[in-house]
Amino acid sequence: MRTPATPEAVPSLPGQRAATARPPAVAESPPPVHRWHAALVAVPTAALFVLGYRRRWICDDGLIYLRPVRQILAGNGPVFNVGERAESSTGTLWQWLLALTTWVTGEDPAFLAVGLGLLLSTAGFAFALLATCRLHRGAGLLLPAGVLVLLAVPPFWSYMTSGLESGLGAFWTGLSWWLLTRTRRGQAGGQTRTAALVFGLGPLVRPDLAVVTACFLAAQWWVLRPSRRGTAAMLASAGAVPLAYEVFRAGYYGILVPLPAIAKEASASDWSRGAGYVQETLGPYWLWPVVPVLAALAVLLVRRTRREQRDRVPGRASLAVLLAPLAAGLLLAGYVVRVGGDYMHARMILPALLLLLLPVLVVPATRVTGVAGALLVVWLCAAVSPLRAPFDVRSTPGSFNVRSSDVEGLGDHNPVRTGTWVANWPALPEGRAMLARAERAPGPTLLYFDAERRLHAAPMRADSPYRVVIVGRHLGVTGAAAPLDVYVNDAWGLASPIGAHLALERWSWPGHEKFLRNYWVFAEWAAKHPPQRDLLRAGASRETVEAARAALGCGELAELRESVRAPLTAERFWRNLTGAAERTRFRFARWPAAAQQALCDRPAGGGSGLTR
Repeated sequence: MRTPATPEAVPSLPGQRAATARPPAVAESPPPVHRWHAALVAVPTAALFVLGYRRRWICDDGLIYLRPVRQILAGNGPVFNVGERAESSTGTLWQWLLALTTWVTGEDPAFLAVGLGLLLSTAGFAFALLATCRLHRGAGLLLPAGVLVLLAVPPFWSYMTSGLESGLGAFWTGLSWWLLTRTRRGQAGGQTRTAALVFGLGPLVRPDLAVVTACFLAAQWWVLRPSRRGTAAMLASAGAVPLAYEVFRAGYYGILVPLPAIAKEASASDWSRGAGYVQETLGPYWLWPVVPVLAALAVLLVRRTRREQRDRVPGRASLAVLLAPLAAGLLLAGYVVRVGGDYMHARMILPALLLLLLPVLVVPATRVTGVAGALLVVWLCAAVSPLRAPFDVRSTPGSFNVRSSDVEGLGDHNPVRTGTWVANWPALPEGRAMLARAERAPGPTLLYFDAERRLHAAPMRADSPYRVVIVGRHLGVTGAAAPLDVYVNDAWGLASPIGAHLALERWSWPGHEKFLRNYWVFAEWAAKHPPQRDLLRAGASRETVEAARAALGCGELAELRESVRAPLTAERFWRNLTGAAERTRFRFARWPAAAQQALCDRPAGGGSGLTR
C-alpha cells in the first residue's frame, strides 16, 4: 500500500509554485493579557476560600436548619416538631440540599453545612468574576476594582459559612450572573430555558431574592426579545419549580411564606432603623469612601456600553445585562432598609452589596479606571491594616455581632459541629439535665424560663401529645440538644405558628420583636390548674392564662392551630391551600384579654378580629 504523499513530496503543477514544508504545530502559550485575566479570577477566589476557611463556623440560626433535616431523615417530614407542620427554614433549597447530603454521607449536618457553604460561596465568587470578565471581553486589559471590597470586608468571609443559606445565595447569584452574561440574541432555546430555570430558583434560595429573579429575567427578555411563545416558555421554565413548591407550601403548611417571614414581619416598615443597619455595616469597614469611586466606575461603564450599542460595536455587552444586577442590588438594599435591617450584623445587606459589585468586580483598563483602581488598592491596604480597629464588639443599638458572641460563648474559634454547641453553650448542661429528668418523669412535663432566664419544670396537661415541651430561647442549640419527639416551643415565633402570628412588637433587635410570653405557653401546655409557684415564676396570673386558653380555642386562632396539627388528609390540604392567603395575613393581639375579646366574641371567619 502506497503511503500518501506529504506536503514535502507533493510536486508542483505547471504554473504553480512548489509546496513548501509546513513547520510542525506547536502549542501556543496564552498571551499575557489572558494569563492576567485568569489570575484576576483565580487569585481572589483562592484568597476568599482561605479567608472563609479561617472564619468557618456555624451559628445558632444555622443550627435551626438541622432539626428539620433530622426530621426529614427520620421520616417525619420537613417540620421542626413532630406533629406540627411549621416551616422554620427560610432557605428552602438549602434545607433540602442539607437533607440530601446528610442522607448520602451520614455526616453531621452541621459539618456539612459549613463545608458546603464554603465550597458553594467560593464557586459563586469564581462564577461572578468569570462573568464580569466576559462582560468586558474585547476591552483589552482588565483591572481589579469591586473584588477588592470582597477581600477587605470580614462579614463576606464569615457568611461564606455560618450554616445559613448565605453560601448557597452567593453561588446562585454568581451562577445567575454568569448565565446572564452569556445571553445572546439567537441562542438555542435550551440555553434560554436553562438560564430561566436557574433564575427562577431565587425565591427558594431565599424569598427576598425574588427581586433578583425578576430583574435577571427582565434583562434576559430584553436581550433576546423572544416571540410570545418563547416568552411563555421562558416564564414557564422560571416559574415551574417555585410555583410547584408554593402549592405544596400552601397545602402542607397552610401559609404562603416560610414562618420566619411572618415572625419577622417582612412586609413591615422601619426606615430609620434600616438606615442605621446599613451605616453599622458600611462605617466600621471604611466602605463609605469606596462608594463614590465604585459608583463613578459604574457610570463610566454604563456610558461606555451605551456608546458601543449606539455605534453597533460587535460582541459587546447589552446595557440591560449591565444594569440588571445594579437594579436588583438597589431594590434589595431598599428592601433591607425598609424592613429595618436584621439583628445579625451586616448579614442581610451582603447580598445587595454583592449584586452592586458584580459589574465592577473588574473593569477595563483606562487612564480613569487606572486611577480609581490605584485608589482602591490604597484603600484595601488601609482597611486590612491595624489602622482600622477590628469590629468585634458583641452588639450595637441595632444589630448583634453574632460570630464574636458565639465564638466567645463556645470558647472555640471555629465551631463547626453540633456537638461543640451542645457541649459548650453556656447554661445548656443544666437544661440537658432537666430535659433528661423530664423524660423520666411519671407525667408530661413543661420546661419554661422565668424572668431571670432560669429553667423550671411544671406539670403538663395529661392529654398532651408530647411527653416533654421545652421553651427554646436559643432555638438552634435547643433543637439540636432535644430529641426529635420533644416539642421545642420557640420563644420568638420562628418555628411556632402561634408566636409568629402575634401582632408586631417593637422593642428588641430586628426579628426578635415577637416574644411568646409564658401565659400563652401555659395556656397551651400546662395543667388546667397550674401550681401557683409556677405561675409566679412564669410571670403569669391565672386570669391571663385562662383568657389565653379561651383565645386559643376561638376563631381564626383555633383554625390556625388546626391547619398545622390536624392529620394531613386531601380535604385538609385543600382547606389549607385555599385559606393560605388569609391565614398568612392573620395576626392576633399579644394580650390574652384583648385576643379573647377579638376572637371569641364573633363567629369564625369574621374580619373584625384580624390585625394586619
